Amino acid sequence: SEPTAIHWHGIELDSYNDGVPGFGGTTGSVTPPVLAGGRFTARFTPPRAGTFIYHTHWHNAGQLAGGIYGPLVVLEPGQTYDPATDHIVVLGLDGAYRPAPNEPFVVNGERKPRPVELRPGVAHRFRFINITADNVALTMQLLSRFDPIQWTLVAKDGAQTPPSQQTARPARQLVSVGETYDFEIAPPSESAANLWFELRR
Repeated sequence: SEPTAIHWHGIELDSYNDGVPGFGGTTGSVTPPVLAGGRFTARFTPPRAGTFIYHTHWHNAGQLAGGIYGPLVVLEPGQTYDPATDHIVVLGLDGAYRPAPNEPFVVNGERKPRPVELRPGVAHRFRFINITADNVALTMQLLSRFDPIQWTLVAKDGAQTPPSQQTARPARQLVSVGETYDFEIAPPSESAANLWFELRR
C-alpha cells in the first residue's frame, strides 16, 4: 500500500537500475520509486560470481524488518547450485512491518529455523548474510558441543578471498549489516549430527 524500491546490494551495475529512487540514473532519467501496484524492471548482468543481497531501499525500517530482502547467488558459468552442500543463511528481523526494540531475529525468515543436514566428510559452503535493520552487528558461531569447529573463509562481500587468506580458523565471525561471508566446512563423521549454529547480538 506504499511505495518501495529494490537495491541490488554489492553488485556493480548501471546507476538507474540500482534501485535508489530520486538519486539513481542521470538527468532526465532518474530512478523512480515503485508505486503500490506498479513495477520496475532492473536489467543487468552481474560482472562476477558471489553472494549478494537485494533489499528495500525505501528507508523504511518496517519494510526491511517485514521481509523485503533476500539472497542473490551468482555462479560461475557452468556451475550448478546444489542446496545439499551450498547453504544460504540470511539473518533478519521479524518486525512484521512494526519494528520495535528487541524484536526477534529470523533465519531465512523463520524464528525457529529448520535443521540443516550435512554430509559428513563432504565440503559444504555456508553463505551468511546480515540484513537486519538498525545497524545490528551479530556474532555467529558454528559449534560442536561447546567449542567452535574449524571453517575456511572463501569469500567476503561477493569477492573471492586470496588463497593466502583461505586458512582454517575457529568458526566464529562478527557480521555487520549488509555484509556477506562465505565459509567452507567439511564436517567430520563423528560430529556431523551435533553441530549448533549460535547467533548473538
